[in-house]
Amino acid sequence: MPADYSCDGPGSSPPLSWSNLPTGTQSLALLMSTLPGDGSTKYNWVLYNIPLSRSALPRDSFGIGTLGVGSDGPMKAYQPPCSQGPGAKTYTFTLFALSAAPMLSVSPVTGAALAAAMAPLTLGTASLNLSYTRSSTSAANGVNCGYVRASVTASNSGLAGVACDNSYAYVSSDGLATHRMMDGITATNLQVPTAQNFFGSNAWKIPLNPTLASSTTSAVDGPIGIAINGVPIFNPCKQGGCQNGDTKALGELDVCNGHAGRADDYHYHAAPTCLMAGKPSNYWDTHPLGWALDGFAIFGYNNQDGTVATRDSICGGNSAAVSNAPQGYSYHVSDVSPYVLSCFRGSPSPDLAGQSAKYSPMRQPPVTPFAVSAMTLSTDSSDGYQVLQFSSNRSFSSTETGSDSYNNPAGSYKIRYKALTGAALEALLAQNAHKGKSACWHFQFSTTAGVSTQPEIDYCR
Repeated sequence: MPADYSCDGPGSSPPLSWSNLPTGTQSLALLMSTLPGDGSTKYNWVLYNIPLSRSALPRDSFGIGTLGVGSDGPMKAYQPPCSQGPGAKTYTFTLFALSAAPMLSVSPVTGAALAAAMAPLTLGTASLNLSYTRSSTSAANGVNCGYVRASVTASNSGLAGVACDNSYAYVSSDGLATHRMMDGITATNLQVPTAQNFFGSNAWKIPLNPTLASSTTSAVDGPIGIAINGVPIFNPCKQGGCQNGDTKALGELDVCNGHAGRADDYHYHAAPTCLMAGKPSNYWDTHPLGWALDGFAIFGYNNQDGTVATRDSICGGNSAAVSNAPQGYSYHVSDVSPYVLSCFRGSPSPDLAGQSAKYSPMRQPPVTPFAVSAMTLSTDSSDGYQVLQFSSNRSFSSTETGSDSYNNPAGSYKIRYKALTGAALEALLAQNAHKGKSACWHFQFSTTAGVSTQPEIDYCR
């Protein structure tokens, strides 16, 4: 098995294909498993509800089927193998042809639970065995990779994975926090947080061996790093630069200093306070809360000795000694703009220049940012829809496609949206308009009283 599909590379999920399904097949599922030395079965990939219209999974597949959690859980994602024992390990990929979709009553779904549910439904299987050997000098065993890997385990507000090659740590996630999101925003363009594909080759690249550069690199627009819960950290400015305003000062951030951007992606623009609340405040003096795109760590408000962190006039960081991160430089959050950093003291990874390739906006900004109150985001337990609710004391116009317009009087509103799966998803992806896309969401718009304000619509990326 190539290293790319292990923790010694970007941690990509491998491409697989199949054919000759048994007659009567109604559903497909995939398990990737191995047998550790203790004789138990360990799962690295748990995927079910794969549509029959699929005969392959591309590398870094996203939005296809339903993910369960592997044995290294609890993140619902492909978990690249990272065995610490000596010698070659064998990994078995097994595709299951099922007579019906498995009925699963546990959450999250584990490999063992899926295997048990599929047993009476299995019409046939096909397996592929691949081996991979790690050594003590494997990239993911390095000290600096260990710093990044250890840091993400401290998160109580989201899940991220880490894989490393010789140059970068790859921090993977769906970009969503488990703390409350979008609560308390007072100025918005009505974007909503949706899952992003920051996995495998599209994970965030953090240089493993950062050094001070001979010149600094500007950080005036877009992402500047990744928090340990897998949520990107942006500079404080609105899209297009600081001349367009400071998102925090304008009231566009929630109580956690984040909001949804134009790709319906959640990210922070200042100190991720809700992430930090999961640990004692002095924990962040010595443990990174995130990683800048130049490889230097981002800490809390203080230096490791507990004194308030000084911010130099170069990039807003300092060169004081740090714990649990590479030496030479570090950034610290502040309640004063630019909140995290003003420029990069080291050389940024290709993600800075290539940031646009990481995002795939699926709709026009619904409105020009306007004042709102009482904004909250919650989950409707009756049907699983996410519900963004807000009030406006003036009328506003919204759009679905950019070429239409809907007038909304002052009042209270909600946007309901949900990721599509199964036949509904496959039907949309079969349309020419969505060629090359892999994930879709259904949107509904209404007043809080349930009166529709514009047609329901599906968006895909």
